[in-house]
Amino acid sequence: MHHSARTIIAAVAMLLTLGIVTLACSPAPAGNQIQAKAGQEFTITIESNPTTGYQWELAQTPNEAIVKFVKSDYKAPQSGRIGQGGEEVWTFKAVGKGIAQISMKYVRSWEKDQPPAKTQTYTVVVR
Repeated sequence: MHHSARTIIAAVAMLLTLGIVTLACSPAPAGNQIQAKAGQEFTITIESNPTTGYQWELAQTPNEAIVKFVKSDYKAPQSGRIGQGGEEVWTFKAVGKGIAQISMKYVRSWEKDQPPAKTQTYTVVVR
């Protein structure tokens, strides 16, 4: 094999590896699709830092004939460093077949006229 062919093959292999790593490490895009079976509970885990005053809320109630909110819990980071963010874990139950949207907003409860700092939307397909 010629030196240039080996170089090209190595470059292609490196680009493919970088692409796979990028896909594996990328945060989930807005519009995520969640598959669930009727009767099944599922969770959405999303980064949060309550020391900033922000927390996640439902932007609107999902179609409760398909998905119902169960609970949300905050999980602090393992390091225990003050001010470091953790995760909110939102639990829902798939109750009926169909497609529902779960829209969330990251807000400070006392800032009524401010737009959310972040939003996230999930599409839930219940079979």
